[in-house]
Parts: sequence; structure tokens; C-alpha cells
Amino acid sequence: MRAQKSTNRRRRKTAREAFTLMEVVVAVIIVGMTSVATLSAFAAELRTAETSRSALEAASLAESRIALLELVPAEDLLTLPDSSKSGKFEPPFEQYEWTATVTRVVNEADLFNATVRVTGANGTYAIDTRMYRPVAPVRSQ
Repeated sequence: MRAQKSTNRRRRKTAREAFTLMEVVVAVIIVGMTSVATLSAFAAELRTAETSRSALEAASLAESRIALLELVPAEDLLTLPDSSKSGKFEPPFEQYEWTATVTRVVNEADLFNATVRVTGANGTYAIDTRMYRPVAPVRSQ
């Protein structure tokens, strides 16, 4: 009889120390849900980083076009040549296109509105600015 009792005790003790199938399934489900949530957050962060990179590139390219417009003499601002009105950027930024417009501010002789729009795969970025350019008076002889 003693041999039977000790065998039963060993079985009970072994059964209590082991995991049940239900506990294993619950643990796998928890690990799976945590993994999916982590991977989803990582993928969202990668998408955000790509969007930010693209926006920074577009902003920088638009600022460079504005800087070029600031070099144009006041007399030529309203009649920009086609090469200064629109185009594509050189590699490695060939996926971006730009357009520039310059108009005179109403009732202000020497003030101009300049707009540069840079369009890429992720959308459009625009910069609007005003430029003060005094036009040299015409001298009569």
C-alpha cells in the first residue's frame, strides 16, 4: 500500500509542476498579440520616417528655387523665362518637379509675391514669400 501512495504522490507532484495545454495556448496568444502590436508600431514609424524625409527634401528644394528667384533683377521678375517658371530637378531628386510664379503686389510698385511649388510622389510643398525689389528709375536724357 505504501508503494501505491508514493506513486500517486509523485504523479500529483509531477502534474502540478507541468504546464497545462490551456496555459501554453494562452501564453502563445499573449506573445503573438504583443509581437503583432510591436511590428505594427515599427511599420508605422518607418512610414512616418519616409514621409518626413520626403517633406524635408521638398522643403529644401523649394527654398533653393526661392533663393534663385531672389537673384533675378526686379525688371525681369514678371517676365521669367520658361526655364525659371517650371522644371524637374537633377538627380538624385528627379522625382520632384517645380513651378514658380511671381506677381506684383497691388498698389505697391516695388513689392512682389513669389510662389514655388515642389511636387513629388508624396504630395506638394509650396513656399510663398514677398520680395522687395526697388526698380531703378528711368533717367531721361
